[in-house]
Amino acid sequence: MKGSKILITLGMIGVLAGGWGVFWSKNIHSYLEYKNLLASAEDSLKDGLYEQAIERYQQSLSYSDDIKTYQKIKEIYDLYYAEEPTAYVRNCYIGDMSAATVAYPKQAEFWQAEIELYMEGKNDSKAYAAAKKALNSGAKSEELTAVYQKLLYEVKLDYQLYTEFKTCLNGYITVCDGDKWQVLDGKGEKVSSQYQFIGLINDEGDGIYTNDIDTRLLDKKEVTRARFEITVQDAGYYSETSGYVPVKVDDKWKYLNTDGKYLPGEYDQAGSFYNHKAAVLQGEKWFLIDDTGKTVSDNYEDMKLDLYGSYVQGGVILAKKDGAYHIYDLEENQIGDFSCDDMDICIDGGLIAFKQGDKWGYVDVEGNIAVEPQYAGAKSFSDHLAAICDENGYWGFINSRYEQVIESDYLDAYYFNSDETCMVSASDGTYQIMRFVFE
Repeated sequence: MKGSKILITLGMIGVLAGGWGVFWSKNIHSYLEYKNLLASAEDSLKDGLYEQAIERYQQSLSYSDDIKTYQKIKEIYDLYYAEEPTAYVRNCYIGDMSAATVAYPKQAEFWQAEIELYMEGKNDSKAYAAAKKALNSGAKSEELTAVYQKLLYEVKLDYQLYTEFKTCLNGYITVCDGDKWQVLDGKGEKVSSQYQFIGLINDEGDGIYTNDIDTRLLDKKEVTRARFEITVQDAGYYSETSGYVPVKVDDKWKYLNTDGKYLPGEYDQAGSFYNHKAAVLQGEKWFLIDDTGKTVSDNYEDMKLDLYGSYVQGGVILAKKDGAYHIYDLEENQIGDFSCDDMDICIDGGLIAFKQGDKWGYVDVEGNIAVEPQYAGAKSFSDHLAAICDENGYWGFINSRYEQVIESDYLDAYYFNSDETCMVSASDGTYQIMRFVFE
C-alpha cells in the first residue's frame, strides 16, 4: 500500500515536471520568436524596407504589448511618411496610432500623431473628436493642448452677406441684405418675414417693423400690437415697463408709446428705458430722463449705451466727464479713480475694453485693470471671448486667458452671443455670421 502511494506521488511529480518542461519550452520558443522579429524589423529598417519593418514590429506585439514597440512603429512611420506622403501611408499610420492610443490612452505622442495626420488629410472633424477623446483619456502635453485649442476655436462664415445688422445678444439678430430686413435667431436661422425696415428686437421678441402700408409694433409671432402712421429711420428697444420705444423720425429721436403718442422732447440720440430712465443726447450734453420726459441726472460729455440701448450695463454706468471716461454706480457716484481716454460697452459684467493713449486694454467694473493697454483696438468680452485689432487694422479674438484663439483675418468683429455666433466683416460694407465649426 505504501509502495503504491509512492508510485503515485512519483508519477504526479513526473507529470508536473513534464508540464513545466513544456511550459518553459514554449516560453523559450516564444521569446526567441519575439527576438527574431525585433531583429528582422531592425534589419528591414536598415535596408529601407519600412513596410516590412512595421509589419515585423506589429507581429512582435502579439508576444509583448510594449510601449517601446509602438514608439518604434511611430518612428518608422515618420521616416516612411516623410519619404512617401501619400494618402495610403497616412491612413496606415493613422490606423496604427489609433491602436497605440487604445493600448496606451494616456500617451500623448500617439494621439498627437493621429490628430496631425487627420488634419493633414483635411479631416478636422475626426481630428477634433480624437483631440477631445485624448484629453478625456488623461493624455497631456503642451502640443496636444495647443492643437485642441486650435480645433476648438476653428470658425467658419455663413455664406449670406448683410449690409446692416442690429443685435442685443438676446437670441435675436436684425439684418438687412441691402434691400429687405429680416429677423434671425441667435444661431442665424430666419424667424421672420421680410420687411422694409426692422428695429432692435427686445427680449420678448417685440420690435418696430415697417411694411408697404405703415409702421407697426409686432410681437415674435409677427402679430400686430400697435400701428403708427409714421416713417421711421431707425428704432431702438421697446420697454414694456415704461411703454416707450425710441424712434428716429425726421433726423431726430423721440419716444413713442403704443397709443402713437410721443414723450415730450427731441434728441440727437436716445437710448432705451431701463428702470424707468433712459440716456439721451441733446446738443453736446448727455443726461438721463425719466418716462415723463423729466431730466433726472447730471450732464455728461458722453454716455455709453450697451447693445440694448441701456445706460446701465453690468450694474454700472460708463460716462465721460471733465475730458475722461469713468465708471459710475447707479447713483452716479464715481467708482475708484479709474479714468481713460475712451471705453467700449460692458456686456454681462465682463471685462471692458478701454483706451489710454493709442492702445487698448481691459478693466473690470470696479476699475481694476486686468490687461494693460497693448492692442491697436479692442472690444469688450462677451461669452468669454473678445475681439482685438492688430497694427494692420485686422481683427481676431482672444479668450479669457488673453490668448489669441481666432486669427486676425477680419476688417471688423463684434460680440459673441450665447449661441456662440458673432457678426464679422470680411469685406468692405458687408457682414457675415461667424460660428464655430465644432461644438
